[in-house]
This record gives sequence, C-alpha cells and structure tokens, in this order.
Amino acid sequence: IKDKKISKELSEDVDEMEKMLNEYLQFAKTGAAEKTQDFDVCDLIISLQKKYKDKNIQFNYSEKLVFQGRKELLKRCFNNFIENSIKNAKKIEIYIKKLRRDIVISFEDNGPGIPKKEFENVFKPFYKIDKGRSESKNSVGLGLSISSDIVRSHGGKIKLDKSKMGGLKVIVILPF
Repeated sequence: IKDKKISKELSEDVDEMEKMLNEYLQFAKTGAAEKTQDFDVCDLIISLQKKYKDKNIQFNYSEKLVFQGRKELLKRCFNNFIENSIKNAKKIEIYIKKLRRDIVISFEDNGPGIPKKEFENVFKPFYKIDKGRSESKNSVGLGLSISSDIVRSHGGKIKLDKSKMGGLKVIVILPF
C-alpha cells in the first residue's frame, strides 16, 4: 500500500488481532493441559504480591486456605485483577476469607473504578469501556472475559462493586 498512514493503521490492526488470538490460544492451551491440585490460595496471592514489590499492594488474611483447583489458571486470573488495578490506581487491597462453604477473595483499589452500567459488559470478550484509555493500546479486551471463564470453570462466581476506597472491587467466590 502506497499510503503510509493507511499502511500503518492496517499493520496496527493486524498486530492487535494477532495479539488477541495469541492471548486466547495461550489461555485455551494452559486450561486444557493443567491438572487439578491442592494449593494454598494465600501463598498464591503472596507470590503475586512479591512480584509487584514496588507497588502499594496490601494483602489481608487470617488463615491459610488450601483449595483444589488449577493453580496456574487462578494465578493468571488474580494477576489480571492486580495488573488492571496497577494501571488505574495507586493503592490495592486484597482480602481473603472463608465464608461458610466458600472462599471469598476481593481485590479493591482507589482508582477511578468503572460505571455500574458497565459491570456486565466488561466480561464480554474484546470489550473495552473507553477506547481512548491509555491501556487500550496494550489491552485486547480479553482479560476479564478470560478471568470470568477461569472462575466459572472452578464452580465459582465473580462480581464487581464499588470499592470502599472509591475505585473498583472485584469479588471472587470459589466453592471450598
């Protein structure tokens, strides 16, 4: 194509499509290959907290909780919530507790949050709230969709709410 602007735009579109496909294929491959195992959910979250040691991430828990599931998939899911918060907030708090027959994990931040009317939409594949946001260029809109699939594949639920810090609160409920 002779027009450099059109050529560049097409090239960027192809790169974004390739990234989308690679991200989904990686999820599908990992999910199919991983075996269920017993692991401590608190240790998993602590390992993610250590990964982002320079960020303001506080993790609150009172007891170790051993869960049977696909550890790497849940790690990817929780990592997605943390990365989304890091992009949009300065403070992140993670809470975990056993409630009856469930493990409840909440990820809260002090970022701008998202409008309540968008809570369901953000779980749709390739959906982005604001096409102009800075992370839109690096995001393909699959993170929350994949995270939701991961939680549901473990028999769990995922909900969004407003954080007590003013930002977004992601609540993951896994059967214990």
